[in-house]
Amino acid sequence: MQQPEEDRTTSAASHADNAPANETRARVREAVERDWNDVREHPRREVSPVPAYLALAAAFALGFVLGRQFFLGAARPPRRGPRTDPGPATARVPATAAPRAPADIVPGRRYKLRFRGTEAMEAAFAAARPAGVATVSRRRAVASAVAMMGTAGYPTDLHAFRRRFDVEVVEDYQYQVELGGPMSADESAPDDGAGPSLDDVLEAIGARNAWTQTRGAGVALAVVDTGIDGTRAEFAAARRVGCWPADAGEAWVDPVGHGTMAACIAAASRKAGGAFDGVAPEAGLIACRTEFFDTELMDIYDYLADLAKGGMRIVASNSFGVEAGTPPDLVGQDFPYALADAVEAGVVAVFSAGNNHHLTGGDPDGDDPNSIWLYKSRADVLTVGACKLDGTMWHYSSRGPGQDHAGEGNARKPDVVAPTPENGRVLYGSATRALPNGWGTSGACAQGAGLAALLWSLKPNLGRDELFELIRSTAARLSAGPNAQGHGRIDCAAAVRAAARN
Repeated sequence: MQQPEEDRTTSAASHADNAPANETRARVREAVERDWNDVREHPRREVSPVPAYLALAAAFALGFVLGRQFFLGAARPPRRGPRTDPGPATARVPATAAPRAPADIVPGRRYKLRFRGTEAMEAAFAAARPAGVATVSRRRAVASAVAMMGTAGYPTDLHAFRRRFDVEVVEDYQYQVELGGPMSADESAPDDGAGPSLDDVLEAIGARNAWTQTRGAGVALAVVDTGIDGTRAEFAAARRVGCWPADAGEAWVDPVGHGTMAACIAAASRKAGGAFDGVAPEAGLIACRTEFFDTELMDIYDYLADLAKGGMRIVASNSFGVEAGTPPDLVGQDFPYALADAVEAGVVAVFSAGNNHHLTGGDPDGDDPNSIWLYKSRADVLTVGACKLDGTMWHYSSRGPGQDHAGEGNARKPDVVAPTPENGRVLYGSATRALPNGWGTSGACAQGAGLAALLWSLKPNLGRDELFELIRSTAARLSAGPNAQGHGRIDCAAAVRAAARN
């Protein structure tokens, strides 16, 4: 579907108020562009020395202009105007900062180009476009580029483009997928039928009992992950209600297997001959295939926000984050702003708590230190940790209370936990595999998303906060502390009964 062509990054009134200055800058820019092109065409041309008095006058004029811009810079419009706060520990580059770029453009790395507005981006691309640069979002005026390997002069070209068109170039941050066990199906064990499976997990959380009243119909489950294997019968074509990217041939393919696992746990179905049912087997499915770059996640959440504005009820399962034992401090990310806009539009976002506890050096059975990072402390998302089938905590499941949990719009985390079994059998890619360390908080997140879909299917008028409170208030208490288990292990049957009474 096409993105709306709104531009959140420019202010017409502000430009009008500064018309004289804008005209001056336009003339200067025209001259600079003419000189820039001339230099590119004649790089070795001899230049006559500039008389000393002219150099002194030029320096004085430049100093006056830069000084005026410094003192008036605060009046410039921001690059973007998000409607809600993006969450803890996520800072934007100040609007008055000069366009910046990494000191070195490293071949093979992915970079993000942030323009001052949609019109500025389109004008720049109409004049010049470095190799490998692709538009990601018109509405947010963001493009991306993978530094070309072996392309002579590529870093110089990108830096020249940045200076010429007043573009900010930063590395496109890549989040990590969150699985407690091996990432590759080749490193897991083949299914021998001996260990516990997803069926045992559904029994433990009361999902089968909940199905007497709701199976998730009418709600779309968006799996923001490595893709979904569309060849599997668990995800029949009739249940597919959307995908990102728009090319279904890309979205419904999973080269890793992790996204298929999350989709299986949340919403697989045996109806068309599949091997498993998930928590919400009649929910619709949206495959959002990503490599977890900031620009991709930003565009995915803008896409989900558009669907929600169109009336679709969407629960998004998100099993990615920052793998670290100390609090990260990310600067200049755009995804948290898109997340905030999507939540405001009505998307119900469920996140894995993270698999960071063992990285902190904390006691495997302990309740601290904190290792839940960034946006997962938002009060308007559901954050899910992982326990074992016996109710004890996994050693890797991140502990709360969450980064900046006391900040405005945040809350203590995790909200709840869900079980993932040792050597647990589940669909991973195209086949059933047994994962020795369970399914990580990724598998727990998918269960929480499935439960949210069950409740919203049963009670379409429930608001997000009511959904989350039903999940928290009906959870079964475990022996761990609140920073480990939150309100306890999810109980689908109890949550559905409570919803039916209201």
